[in-house]
Amino acid sequence: IVFTHDIYFLCIVQQEAELAGVPATTQCIGRGAAGFGIQTERLPFDTLSTSKRVKELRQFQARVAKHHKLGEEAETTRLTRDAYSHLRMAWERGVEEVLFQGVVTRFIEGVSTQKLKYVVVEDSDYEVINAGMTRSSKFSGHDPASSAHLPTPHPDELGMDIDHLEGWRASVEA
Repeated sequence: IVFTHDIYFLCIVQQEAELAGVPATTQCIGRGAAGFGIQTERLPFDTLSTSKRVKELRQFQARVAKHHKLGEEAETTRLTRDAYSHLRMAWERGVEEVLFQGVVTRFIEGVSTQKLKYVVVEDSDYEVINAGMTRSSKFSGHDPASSAHLPTPHPDELGMDIDHLEGWRASVEA
């Protein structure tokens, strides 16, 4: 049993377990509605694959929609910015995992040069990724130009942006 707060270390333990053919079960202990020390199977967003991040983002979007429906503007704006920040991280993971097939991955030691034979980068990949990253950055926690006064995207727009990532991921993996 290993307890850690270090995500990098967690990823190394998972990598080494996989290399050794040893099954590893991961759990998270954190804070929930009932207080601290709540066990969950859900790992931090930073450790998730692109497809699992999309699932988390869909849950995030549902929370945004709930607060939007209740007319809670400040909370809707805060959650939307957080969602777009996570969406940007999901695009980054998609580049590592999907586009570059895990050749170079954060939190993993080494470069998997043998996987280069699976890497194909089309101009359309660049265009889709650039558009997704640009849009995510526009609405994430970055401080926009004060003259821009960008309105908070509607929850449906956030959903479409998540769909955009998932569509790209599925098409590349196909």
